[in-house]
Amino acid sequence: MHSPLPDGTVIQNRYRIERVLGHGGFGRTYLAIDTNRFSELCVLKEFAPQDQSAANLRKAEDLFTREAGVLYQLRHPQIPRFREMFRVHYLDRELLFLAQDYIEGTTYEALMDARQGQGFSEAEILQLLHQILPVLTYIHSAGIVHRDIAPDNIILRSPDQKPVLIDFGVVKALANKLAQPTNHTLVGKPGYASPEQLQAGTANPSSDLYALAVTCVVLLTGRDPKSLYDPVALTWIWQRHVTVNPELAFVLNRLLSYKPSDRYPSADDVLAVLSPIQIQPAPVAQPMASAPTSLTQQNTLALVGRRRATTVVKARSSGQVASRQAQRSPLNAILYSPVWLVKGTAYLIGAILKGVFGLIKFTVFGTVKLVYRLVIFGFVIALVTWAVPQILALVPSIAPALKLAQGSKPQSNQSQSTDLETRCKELGLDYAAFVRSVNDQFYIKYPNQKGKLLSSDDKDQAMRDEWNAIADELLKKSAKGSGSDGLSPRDL
Repeated sequence: MHSPLPDGTVIQNRYRIERVLGHGGFGRTYLAIDTNRFSELCVLKEFAPQDQSAANLRKAEDLFTREAGVLYQLRHPQIPRFREMFRVHYLDRELLFLAQDYIEGTTYEALMDARQGQGFSEAEILQLLHQILPVLTYIHSAGIVHRDIAPDNIILRSPDQKPVLIDFGVVKALANKLAQPTNHTLVGKPGYASPEQLQAGTANPSSDLYALAVTCVVLLTGRDPKSLYDPVALTWIWQRHVTVNPELAFVLNRLLSYKPSDRYPSADDVLAVLSPIQIQPAPVAQPMASAPTSLTQQNTLALVGRRRATTVVKARSSGQVASRQAQRSPLNAILYSPVWLVKGTAYLIGAILKGVFGLIKFTVFGTVKLVYRLVIFGFVIALVTWAVPQILALVPSIAPALKLAQGSKPQSNQSQSTDLETRCKELGLDYAAFVRSVNDQFYIKYPNQKGKLLSSDDKDQAMRDEWNAIADELLKKSAKGSGSDGLSPRDL
């Protein structure tokens, strides 16, 4: 490979080279300034394969041109735009370049490293999934598989805090194909790449979903993927290190299935099953503020194709950590949980009822004894009814919560979602398809809610109740069978 272009070199009377970012099988990658577009930063990928023989050079150039043409058709706000491909003569060489947008931000790998082993929250992961899955739907519908999804290939863009998918694996695939034409084209990082990629060199949309799931469990735990997988049992053991919503865990574990056929068929199917899961507002990870520096010293630049991130984010304050530790205290969870008190009272009443009816069942003393037992039963119930408010008066801080729990408020969204999935299984309905049907009817009735996530806040309670009412109505229709009002799995 020839020597790199010197910093400051201007090519095509337009792009001024700032520095080398890295190099791979096809050549070097440069950070450049586009002087024709108000000095915008951009990335230039140079076509300079290591095998310079005439036949292989022509073949490599054809592959590079064809794949670049496919990527050039992509137009999505969360994918770096491929600007152009051009040839230039420099000294005694003819060079071929691919220009693409530069993304300012921080890779998720850098964000994870800055947390020093403290994983991302469940809300942050749900937000990432909701924002990145539509990008996968877009590229898969265009017949493109990324092949190399990992934390260092997703950038949290600084201006709008949206994840951007970078460094598509097709270029690396071509480089490997030319370097080892008789072998499988193995693209993807060990630990993140799907089994079919590593073993057969094949990739499909479910391979990207597998890599995205690995990325999520790595971010949740803050651990290397190799420590989250048991190579002997061939199973993922990430749940030993972190506890999340059972519904989210189910989705991630299905995406991590060994066989592609056991995973969700598409990114849209994953979005459908994620929709009912409650999502709390996720804290946005901000990079550490720093004084303006020269271009070569800026530590907030995350570059397309870059392998090392240089951004450091603010560490969480000691007050936040202490607050979180206090919230996680088992003693506090027991003393201040209204659910615990409600369950305890329910168990007490249940035990009394069981004992009383047991006595009635086995009594042989006739009607008089039966009446006597009933009187005792009534006295006990009255005593419990009188005692519970007295107990609550001793713990006023939890009384409002208990009254709320004893009222007419519907069961939690998680319980309702689990109940819906169970009922779907009993009726032979596909849960993902059922959720999409409910979403369709919900958005027809409330078109202004389309694209919005229902939070667990009280302001969204009415909409959550309406969504669950639609779901319940669909299940009731399905249970009626094939009648005039019936709903069969085929209708979904």
